[in-house]
Amino acid sequence: MRRWFYYIIPIVVFTLSACHRKPVQKPLVFNEPEKPVEVVDEQPPVPFTRDLYNKLRASNIDFRKVQFYVDQQLVLTRSLDKNTLTVEQGIIKYANGKNTNEILIPQLTPCKVDSIDADGFRMKFDNSNNTLKFINNKYSPDFFIFSGANWKDGSCDVVYNKQTYRVACGTCASASDAKLLVRQSDLDNSQRNTITLPGIKVN
Repeated sequence: MRRWFYYIIPIVVFTLSACHRKPVQKPLVFNEPEKPVEVVDEQPPVPFTRDLYNKLRASNIDFRKVQFYVDQQLVLTRSLDKNTLTVEQGIIKYANGKNTNEILIPQLTPCKVDSIDADGFRMKFDNSNNTLKFINNKYSPDFFIFSGANWKDGSCDVVYNKQTYRVACGTCASASDAKLLVRQSDLDNSQRNTITLPGIKVN
């Protein structure tokens, strides 16, 4: 009789402990957020040519509403010599140095037409009144290329902020290699002024 008692007690204890055991909680798994779909422009910028200029002009396209880009990096620099005499604690000191102001226009920087000249465009790259000229003439019959004065070793002078800056190309041999680009998608979104005539009937 006692042997039966020794066998039954462990079974009862095991059953009661199983009934009160807390269920095992599974760890929460968070789904990773979906990455946004990258929209890739399948139409890379193309050079703005004289032929394209003529086609847009014939379609009455306002060039000021066309988004342009520059295809090279342009670097504008202005160096100022710093030659000053100062007196500190009764000692005359002569300071000699050079300060350089630099304006950087990266590749594919967007720009827009500010004014149209007989030989090209004056382009704006910011909200200031400063413009840089791109010409289309006998020196560049096909493209609109960067223009300046006093050319030497691929760099030239321009007036910016009412001061003279030296312009060099950071990604090409000469600043004159920099030209204007456009995207076909931007041209498609340009405003076209079209008037449709209703016609007239004989009474």
